[in-house]
Amino acid sequence: MLLSRSVLARNIFKNVFKYEEGVKMIFTKSLLYAARTYPEKLAIIDGKHKFSYRELINRTAKLKQSLQGMGIKKGDRVGMLMLNDFRYIELMYGVTALGAIVVPLNIRSNPEELAFILNNAGVTILYIHKEFLPVVPYLKGNVSGVRHFILAEDAKLMESIESDDIESYEKLIDAQPDGKLAYEGVDDEDIVGIFYTGGTTGRPKGVMLTHKNLTVNSYHMLANIKCAEDDVYLHAAPMFHLADQASTNLFTMLGATHAIIRMFTPQGVLQAIQDAKVTVCTLVPTMLNFLFHDPEFQNYNLSSLRRLTYGASPMSIALLKKSQTMMPHVKFNQAFGMTEAAPVLTILKEKDHIIGGTEKEEKRLNSCGQAVQGVEIKVVNPEGNEVPNHQVGELIARGANIMKGYWDLPEETAHAIRAGWYYTGDLGYKDEDEYYYIVDRAKDMIITGGENVYSIEVEEVLSSHPAILECAVFGIPDERWGETVKACVVLKTPDLVTGEDIISFAKQHLATYKVPKTVVLLDELPKSGAGKNLKRTLRDQFWKGSRKLVN
Repeated sequence: MLLSRSVLARNIFKNVFKYEEGVKMIFTKSLLYAARTYPEKLAIIDGKHKFSYRELINRTAKLKQSLQGMGIKKGDRVGMLMLNDFRYIELMYGVTALGAIVVPLNIRSNPEELAFILNNAGVTILYIHKEFLPVVPYLKGNVSGVRHFILAEDAKLMESIESDDIESYEKLIDAQPDGKLAYEGVDDEDIVGIFYTGGTTGRPKGVMLTHKNLTVNSYHMLANIKCAEDDVYLHAAPMFHLADQASTNLFTMLGATHAIIRMFTPQGVLQAIQDAKVTVCTLVPTMLNFLFHDPEFQNYNLSSLRRLTYGASPMSIALLKKSQTMMPHVKFNQAFGMTEAAPVLTILKEKDHIIGGTEKEEKRLNSCGQAVQGVEIKVVNPEGNEVPNHQVGELIARGANIMKGYWDLPEETAHAIRAGWYYTGDLGYKDEDEYYYIVDRAKDMIITGGENVYSIEVEEVLSSHPAILECAVFGIPDERWGETVKACVVLKTPDLVTGEDIISFAKQHLATYKVPKTVVLLDELPKSGAGKNLKRTLRDQFWKGSRKLVN
C-alpha cells in the first residue's frame, strides 16, 4: 500500500536523515535509505540498462573504491563532462560519500571555458562522454591538475578508443571487490559540489553548496510537490544542471525510479514517457514549446504523466494555457530559484494553476508562488529596507539551503550574502497573500526617458502573439532617451509576420514607452545549458564601448 504524502514525508524525515538537532544531513543517506527500504525496486531505466536499488548501491560502492584507489580523498574535486547518464547518479553519491566534491560541467561550454573551470576548481579527475573526446588534447595542454581522464561509457566502447591516456569507468568498477557504501568523516557543512553559474555575467562563478544545502532543498520540494515512491521521474533536462540534481536526490530518497534520456529531443522525451510510463518530469518552457510543435505529438500515449514542474525561465500565460489544453490530465508546478539557493526558493503549486478562475487566481499564474518551508524572503529597496506589498524591490532570501559562498571569491561572496541574507538580483514584489511576482532581473530593467520598463512584461505581451515562438527583450543605448526597448523574436514559421507587425501588436497592449522601437527576427535565441535565454549575448553587441545611459 502506498503511503500518503504526509506520512511519507514524516517517515523520510525520521528514517533517512533523522532530522533532529545534532544529527547530520549527509547527501549519501538518500541512496542508503532507498537501497535499504526498496532493495529490489527498479532504480534506473537508461536505454538497455536497468538496475535495482541493490545493484545501484553496489556499483556506487565500487565506484567509491575506485576513486580511493586513484588517491581521491576528502575535499578533492572530481569533474563530470557528460550528457545524461545513470553514471551521473553513481558519481553524485560515490564521490560525495568520500567527502570529495563534484564539479558538474556545462556541456555547452567551449574549450577555453572548460579549461578555466577545471583550473579554477582544481579538478583532479575528469569523467567524460565520447562526444567530448575531441576536446581532451586541448584540456591536457591547458589544464594543470587533471591526473585521470575517464570515459564514462560502456566498456565495449573502449575497444575503439586509441589512447593510452583514457581510462574506462566500467573496467575500474569491475576491478573492485564487492563492498558496502558508507560515508566516513563527512559533515553536513562540508561542500558537496561546486556548481558553476551559466556564464551570463562574465567569468563563471563556482557556487559552493553543502550536503545540508542540497538535502534541505530536497525536503522543500517533497513538502510542496506531490510525489511518492511509485513515481517514475524522467531526466530530460541536463543532469549537469542543479535543477536536475535536486530532483535526483528527491526521487532517490523516495525510492522512486529514474528514467534517463541522453539529451533532450522532443521525440526522445515523448518516447520515454510512453515506454517507461513516466509520471513526473521537469522541463523549461522552451522544451515544452518544442514538444507541442513536434508533428508526432498526438501519436504518443502520455497518459502516465501526472505532474510537470517547470522553471529556469518564466512561462507565458499563453504557453501555460496551451500546455493545459494539450495535456489536460497533467498537474503543473512552477519552481523558482537559482544555483545559489540549491536551487528552490518558491513554488507555485498545483492549486494555483487554475484557468477560468477568479481575476485574482488568473493573476497568480504570473507569480512564482510562495516561499517554501524554511525559507524567508523579503523585498527590499537599494538601502536594504523592506518595502510595502506590491512595491517593486530586490528579493533577498535566507535559509539552510543558501550557498556557502563562491569558490575562491571572498569579495563576491561578501557582496552576495549580507547579514545572512542572499541578494538574488531579481526584482519583484509580494502581494497580500505572500505570493511573489518577478518583474525582471535587476540588470535587465530598462530605463528609457526616466521610465522603468521591465523586459519580462514586454516579453509576456509578445509571447501572446500567435506567430511568435519565443522572444528576448532588452535595452540598447540611445543618446536621447538613455535606452530604448529592443526585441529579438523567433517565429513559429518564417515570414509569418514582419517586425513592423509585431510593433503594431505591442502598441495595442503596452504603454508607448514600453513598445519595442526595433524588432529583429532570428532563427533561434542563444541559450545557456539550462535553457535560459542568454540576453547578455544579444545585448553586448549593442553596448560595446558604451556606458549605461540614463536620462
